[in-house]
Amino acid sequence: MLRTVARLRLGLLGLLLLVALLAWRATPGVFWTLPAGAESEALERVYREAHPAVFRVEVAEGPRGTGFFVGKDEALTAYHVVAGKREIVLYTAAGTRLKARVVGFSEPRDLAYLKAEGEGPRALPLGPLTPPRPGEAVLHIGNGRGEFLAPRYGRVLRLEASPSPFLPQGLVETSLPLAPGDSGGPVLNREGRVLGVAVAIGATEEGFRGYFTPLFGWERTLEALRAGLEESWPYLGLRGPRGLTPELARELNLPPGGVLVGEVVPGGAAHRAGLRGLESGGVPDVILEVNGVPVNAFEDLLREVRRYRVGDRVRLTVRRGGQVFPVEVVLAPFPGR
Repeated sequence: MLRTVARLRLGLLGLLLLVALLAWRATPGVFWTLPAGAESEALERVYREAHPAVFRVEVAEGPRGTGFFVGKDEALTAYHVVAGKREIVLYTAAGTRLKARVVGFSEPRDLAYLKAEGEGPRALPLGPLTPPRPGEAVLHIGNGRGEFLAPRYGRVLRLEASPSPFLPQGLVETSLPLAPGDSGGPVLNREGRVLGVAVAIGATEEGFRGYFTPLFGWERTLEALRAGLEESWPYLGLRGPRGLTPELARELNLPPGGVLVGEVVPGGAAHRAGLRGLESGGVPDVILEVNGVPVNAFEDLLREVRRYRVGDRVRLTVRRGGQVFPVEVVLAPFPGR
C-alpha cells in the first residue's frame, strides 16, 4: 500500500523535491480547509492563539524548518532540522531572532529539545495523554512553501503508521498538506494542545499524506531530552549500499544477492570492522545476512540494523569474492555526527 512512500524514502530533507512537487500540485497555492462549522472555527481560533509560540528555524545555510516553544526559553523541533548544526537561530512571529542550542535529541523519534538565549512570547501546552481518534480534525503551523507560520488543516487518518524503514516508527498519518520547511512544526487539536511534531511527507496510493511523531504518552522521553538525552540511530557507516540485483551483479562480475557495501565511511562501524567497499579498488564486500536474517536491498539492511541500539554487536555474513565469512560489528552513530 505504501510502496511509493518507501521508494521516495520520505523525510522532510533535501531528498524530497519530487514529493514536494506532488504536494504543491495537490494544493495549488491555497491551504486545505475543513468544512465550515464549529470544528473549523475552533481550529482557526487555535491558530490565532498559538502561532506566536511557533518560529522558523534558521541555520548558517538559511531557513531550515519550524519549531515551537514549550517553556519560556525551551522549544521542540524535528531532529533532522538541526542535526549537526552548531548555529541555530529561532525567528519568531514578533520578528525577533533568538540564538539556540540543542540540549537533547532522539534520532529514532526525530525530536530535538532546544534551549534559547532569551524568552519566547508564549509556550504551547503539550497534548492529551490519550491519542487522537481517526477522523479528528487537526492543525499544523509551519514554514513550508516559503510561507511564514502558515496554518494547514487536515484530519488524523491512522495511528501507529510505519511507512518506511527510513523514518521513525509508530507515526500518526494525516491528510495535512505539509511541505519541506514544515518539519518540526506543532500539530494541534481543537483544544490547542500539541499532539506531535511534523516529521515527514509522502504520496501513497490513497493520496498525499503528512506524518507526525506523537507526543501523547511520551512524558518520560521529553523529560530525558530536556535532561540531555542523546539517542542516535545505529549505523554501519556506509554510503550508497545497494541491493546486488542480477543486472548489477553482471556489471560487477559478482554473484547476485545480498547488499553491495558501496563506500565505507572512515571512522564508522563498518570501517572499524574491516569491511571493504567499491572505493577500496579491490573486490567489494557484499552483506548477505544480519544476525542470520537475509538482506537483499538497502531497505532490508536498514530495517535489520535499526532493530538494535548504538553499542550493540551484530554478526554480519559477508561475501568477499569466493569467500563467505562472519564479521562482528559494533553499531555506532553515523561518523562525524
